[in-house]
Parts: sequence; structure tokens; C-alpha cells
Amino acid sequence: MKRQRGGRVIVPRQSAPLARALSYRRAAGELPAHTNGARAISHLGWSVVLGERGLGDILLALGLVQALAEGTERNSELHYQGPRARLMQRCRLPLKTSFTNGPHIVHTRHSAGLNFLAIPERPRAWLDVLDDDLVEVHASLPMRYYLAAEQILGVRLIADHAPVPTFESCERARPFHVVFVTATSWPSRKDYGASGFSNIAAVLAHRFPVPWTFTLITSIDADPTPIANIEILTAVDAVDCLDVFASAEVVIGNDTGLTHLAALTERPDGTSPHVIGLYGRHAHTKWTTGTARHHAIATPFSQMLSLADRCPVHDHLDDALWPSSLTSIPAECIADFASELVGWW
Repeated sequence: MKRQRGGRVIVPRQSAPLARALSYRRAAGELPAHTNGARAISHLGWSVVLGERGLGDILLALGLVQALAEGTERNSELHYQGPRARLMQRCRLPLKTSFTNGPHIVHTRHSAGLNFLAIPERPRAWLDVLDDDLVEVHASLPMRYYLAAEQILGVRLIADHAPVPTFESCERARPFHVVFVTATSWPSRKDYGASGFSNIAAVLAHRFPVPWTFTLITSIDADPTPIANIEILTAVDAVDCLDVFASAEVVIGNDTGLTHLAALTERPDGTSPHVIGLYGRHAHTKWTTGTARHHAIATPFSQMLSLADRCPVHDHLDDALWPSSLTSIPAECIADFASELVGWW
């Protein structure tokens, strides 16, 4: 298993994933090839279709929205329409919202302009060559969208990494509060399981006798059996999860939309919880917000996908052929990583 801390990724060239190098030295201040993209898109207006898939896809695609908002008219009014209007009202990106049952769309007031589709399989990872020895890896999905837009716009955008806007909460962290996220779109292949998370709680409680509180967020079809010393929240709306996440020192969850949302949660003082995503079936370097407090524990299959920059869905890869089960990750490994991040021992 691989444990990787969040934040910028700078590696020796021989350790870089199979990705294309940017044609400009971004970290050195070079600009993308000049185009009239920013001017044309500002004049015409734009819309981004975030899709109709899961919450994680929608949240990470906000990297594309952030790029277009930065690279075009700064005072352009942005509108969101779709099923997540309540959640988007908590987004730091200023949005006027309206509820619809259709796809998630963000657009300027000139909504008849250029249309962009946020399709997770399309944007590639990028390498920024720093010197003869080192490269910076831009593999997180938000940064992939962001850099693709930067090259279309022909202007240098602001963010060095993690361009996803955060979501506001009024809650503050409670010492020794740990939140687990077992909700997932594919329980048989992408779930550490309620019993696995219970084992993590037991390891923490055994090693460090303090007043722990544990919360488990599950899906609507989860087993209703109570778990000792763990509060279970079933089928909680994403917007209501924000305050639960903000109250935690650590969130540990499957690679799923709610775990990504936890990494984008911002408390009143500007801090966020540490978040550990558990990756078995997808690349841990891609399906992440890229923030410094969004970390990963990855199975060998997830690591292979990250190095090869491959997608099991797009490339028709059967993860059952390689070690990919989340349940193979020892609870002790996860507990140790969480304790190391927060400094519990």
C-alpha cells in the first residue's frame, strides 16, 4: 500500500508518470502560447456542463469553472442550475443558483456562448519541467481541467495547484472527532465497509485513551445494524455533511464524492479537516482535489493507474486481475497515517 500526503507533487524525472510535458515552463513564469481565446470567450460568454453523474465528478469539474471565471471577465455574473442548488449556495465561487432536475450547468449571463463539457476521461495529466532533474506533476482532475483551459485561453491563470473552490461551514473542529465515509456508488468494489471503519476506530481508541467521538456516514441502503461507540448518519444530504466534516479533525473515506467534499470544506478560520481517501479501483493522483490536506492510501492497482495515467472504465481494465481490494488495507495502517497527519502520537 502507498501512503501519499496531499499538496504539490514534485518528483525526479525517472519517477514521473506517463504524461505529456507542458510546452511552457509554467513554474518558471512562462506563458502558454498566445491566443485570442480569453478575449473571444469573454465576449461570447460560456457555459460548463458538469454532467449528470456522481457528486465527485461535479465537484472536481469546478476546476474548469474556476479557470474560465479567472481567465475571462472577472466581474461576469455566474449562474448555477441543477439538482445541487443548496450545496452550490455554500460554494466560495460566487454563484446565483436555481434548482432544476436536469444536468449541472454553470454559465455566464451570456449563456448562448461557448459550451464546455466536463468529461472526466478526457483531460490528461501534465508535467511541468522544473530543471534537468525534477518535474512537477499535475495529475489531479481539477488541475487537468484548469491547465487545459489555460492553454485554450492563452493566459497564465492564478493557481499553482488545487484550483477547486471550497465550501463554507460555520462549524469548528472538535478535538478527537473522526468521521468515516462509507457511502459509495459501488459497494462491492469501492467500499472499505462499516466493519473496516469500526476497526480503525478501535485501533485509535486502543492506542490513545482520549475522549474520541466517531461518526459514520452511510448510504440509504446500508446495513442498519448499530455499531458500538460510533454515531451512524444514513443518507445525509451533501450540504448537511459540510458541518459534520468541518467538526472533524480527520475524515477517512472511500474514493467517493462525499470524501472529496470533505476535502473542500472550509471552517470560519480558513482551516479544513485532514482527509484520507482510500483508493482501490481508480488513480489516487487523479481522483483528488489536490489540496494539501487531501491525502491518499492506494492499493497497487491504483498506483499502476496513476503511473500509467490510465482509466479502468475508458481503457476497459478489469481491476480484479490486480490487487485492488480496499479491504486489504490494514486498519492499523490507516490509523497510523491519520495519527501522523494530526500529530496524535
